Amino acid sequence: MSITDVSINKPVFAWMLMAATVVFGLVALSRIGISQFPDVDFPTISVSVTWEGAAPEVMEKDVVEVLEESLVQVEGWKSITSSSRQGSANVTLELDLSRDVDLALQDVQTKVSQVQRRLPRDLDPPVISKTNPEDQPIMWIGLSAPTRSAS
Repeated sequence: MSITDVSINKPVFAWMLMAATVVFGLVALSRIGISQFPDVDFPTISVSVTWEGAAPEVMEKDVVEVLEESLVQVEGWKSITSSSRQGSANVTLELDLSRDVDLALQDVQTKVSQVQRRLPRDLDPPVISKTNPEDQPIMWIGLSAPTRSAS
């Protein structure tokens, strides 16, 4: 006898089986505690600096290297990356997951303010912010089409 024959011959049994499956599914759903993809806040702090008209080489030598020397002293850093462009530079400090981002942000602000006197005087004040790489878009899509004139 197959399950379809049993379900046809005994409909109450089929309904009870279905109700038990739904109830056990709801109980299991409420007890699931671990997410497959948990929301992790990656501790990343960015220091952006602008200096009007400065060449990338000058930004690297006079600004980025000084900031990197200071940021290496921050506790719990995992990697430091930097980029220099015409008139601007960015230093990104990635911390261990166990490090509190807000405390690290205060440490970075302290280190940058300590090293401020070694930076060029006409440099704009550094902008320090915490960022989360998860907030960035996964993909950018651009669409274009040829224009047609009405004839």
